[in-house]
Amino acid sequence: MSTNQPPPEQPPPPPSSGETPPPPPPPPPPPSYGDPGGAPPPPPPAPPGPGGAYNVGDALSYGWAKFQANAAQIIISAVVLVVGLAIVAGLGFGLTALLTDGPTCTTDPDTFRQTCDNGTGFIPRLILQAFISAVLLVVGQIIGAGLVRASLNVTEGRPFLFSDILKTDQLGSVLVASIIIAVATFVGTILCYLPGLVVGFATSYTLYFIIDKKLAPVDAIKASVNLVKDNLGNTLVWYIVGGLVAVVGFVVCFVGAIVTVPIVLLGTAYTYKTLTNQPVAP
Repeated sequence: MSTNQPPPEQPPPPPSSGETPPPPPPPPPPPSYGDPGGAPPPPPPAPPGPGGAYNVGDALSYGWAKFQANAAQIIISAVVLVVGLAIVAGLGFGLTALLTDGPTCTTDPDTFRQTCDNGTGFIPRLILQAFISAVLLVVGQIIGAGLVRASLNVTEGRPFLFSDILKTDQLGSVLVASIIIAVATFVGTILCYLPGLVVGFATSYTLYFIIDKKLAPVDAIKASVNLVKDNLGNTLVWYIVGGLVAVVGFVVCFVGAIVTVPIVLLGTAYTYKTLTNQPVAP
């Protein structure tokens, strides 16, 4: 039985030796951007620059909101910090008064001429004040490390707990870093105060790097200096604003510091996390 099937397609005959083979067909044109599926993929998002999304007002608002949400635990912790610093400061100022004298004058009973001395003098007094400031700084750093730990926990979505302040992890690094910073501040203060202020500003995030990143003391100091240098405008404004807010609390008979100091610490934790491009819990 025969079937009507088309004959199989024959391949084209090979070109003769004198003929040139035909060129291959051109590739299909690329789809236009207006066609479905023809749009180019969107470019990857640019990495956030240092401190690009940071705002000082947001830092203050964050500190105030978290203070309200954790008021009981924060007030207990702040009382410990303020009382501890007040005791150490009182001892320091008392020691300064005992070891230094102001100008004294005597009158000759025969000639009634008055002679005065310079007392302790400016330089010895400055050295003693710088030393006491360094001791205060070390004590404040050790006490403050617990508050830094609790403040960082808040930025990670955990509550502010007094028990976190009493933890001693990283205490060795905190102590070593505090001594280094205190010595540098001591030398800077002797050089007419301003260098000491610069040291305090540049190293203000050292404890945050130690507690958060577990960095060694020197590495944490370097990281703080680099963070400040790379975000100079934001960190300087926050340093000034935060300092003024904290000072207002101390001016109001020290009682206001129970509120203002924690707000500044929480705002600084927010600042640190934001400028290091880490997420911050709402």
